[in-house]
Amino acid sequence: MEKILYQTDEFKLKPSGWYKTIPPKKDGGMLSGPIAFTDRFIDPATRKEKVFLSDLNNIELVEKASILTALQLPSLIEYGFTINEKHIRDLGFVLQQMRSTTPLSTIYSGVGMLHTLLGPLISLDQPYFSNEITNSTSIICDNKYDLIPKGNLSEWLQMYKEEVHGNLSLELDVLFGVSSLVTAFLKYHNNVEFSGTIFSFTGQSSTGKSTAAMLAASVAGNPTKGTENLFRSWNATRNALEGYLSGNYGVPIVLDELSAATFHDTTGLLYSFAEGQGRQRANINGDVKTPKN
Repeated sequence: MEKILYQTDEFKLKPSGWYKTIPPKKDGGMLSGPIAFTDRFIDPATRKEKVFLSDLNNIELVEKASILTALQLPSLIEYGFTINEKHIRDLGFVLQQMRSTTPLSTIYSGVGMLHTLLGPLISLDQPYFSNEITNSTSIICDNKYDLIPKGNLSEWLQMYKEEVHGNLSLELDVLFGVSSLVTAFLKYHNNVEFSGTIFSFTGQSSTGKSTAAMLAASVAGNPTKGTENLFRSWNATRNALEGYLSGNYGVPIVLDELSAATFHDTTGLLYSFAEGQGRQRANINGDVKTPKN
């Protein structure tokens, strides 16, 4: 007999899917394959609720709560969920019941050392909570970088021992990368006044500057070029670079090839980076927008 994961007067969720109970207490038609809530939160940008949906196996989606309507539920089929459209209204109803029993979590955007109402936390590949935060299950961190670990610590330490140890320049590279989060931690505890540090690698072409910078970023995440990776080019607008760095409180970022910058005021942008605050701008009404941090 399958284990019952969730149950109401009319419906049951089992590992094989949702079923409607038909008197006298028999499983009726199958509404769908397994669909369950793992979390829900209010999106601070839209003030609308979003939910985490899972098939209890490999699939997990973040969708607007409106996905639970009979009109939109069938769209889950294209993500790999199994749905019996004959019972679409029953499925929508029981999923909304299940949602109402799922606690509403608080979402925090950003990576590194984050300030929350409950206390400090470090957001990297996953949240790392301080002892002040007793209810960690009610917190979600929104991360825009690829910080998922590749390999393991013992392999990395072996690489460091064989390839880095004894080479002062490479040892400094690793130190620069690690210092990013350490500086943010010290800033949080008011031990330093600056929010971040900038290191410039200079030298002749093809002497390993980019490779060294990748080594520094690799202590935190994916150091190769990509939309969510920690290695980017200066070939972007100022707004794009500020947007890419916004919400970063302790993760090392590499900007490669300063000569490729398409704007002239690189000094002003570097000052903004060092201060930890983007350029102030006005909205259409002339009011000052909240600057990016």
